[in-house]
Amino acid sequence: MKRTISSTLFSVALLLTFYAFTLPAADVFKVDTTKSKIAWTGRNVAGGKHTGEIGISQGDLTFDGDKLTGGTFTIDINAITVTDLTGDRAARLANHLKSEDFFDAPKFGTAVFKVTKVSGSGSDLSITGDLTIKGITKPITFPATVHQSGNMVHAIAKEVKIDRTQFDIKYRSGNFFSGLGDRAISDEFQLDIEIVAVK
Repeated sequence: MKRTISSTLFSVALLLTFYAFTLPAADVFKVDTTKSKIAWTGRNVAGGKHTGEIGISQGDLTFDGDKLTGGTFTIDINAITVTDLTGDRAARLANHLKSEDFFDAPKFGTAVFKVTKVSGSGSDLSITGDLTIKGITKPITFPATVHQSGNMVHAIAKEVKIDRTQFDIKYRSGNFFSGLGDRAISDEFQLDIEIVAVK
């Protein structure tokens, strides 16, 4: 009886070992930071807006066959630029966005987004993940199109809305300060994301 149990356990162990070595490994695509970009748009209650870009310092997308299963991106807060202004005005606004009033880049130099769930079929997906800004992590969900072709992935997410006040960015928020009038800034800012990644 003992020999039969031992034999069975040995067979199970062999089977598990076999599957451990034969299951296909996930495909990891590294973000090409020179071709990927994030464009931002911020608005005020009077209808004005500013636009700019922010860099991705590193990232990856994980696939199981042709299905996106995960990913992580590191965003360089110090790489914020302003595109609707020029010269000193653009530099002043960029520096203000990096200050304690907004993203506090000297203390929190990076933001991170980590994919936690992917739903949908084909190239039209809904992506849920944890966004960390200023050390505060909140879940966000947004639609995206993801195309994989050979060793390259191209992913686009348009008009991703982020509530800055959830990340302790309350400067000129009408929900936290009264009497701002036309100087109030919308609590939401928008991101347009384009990712190019290669295996």
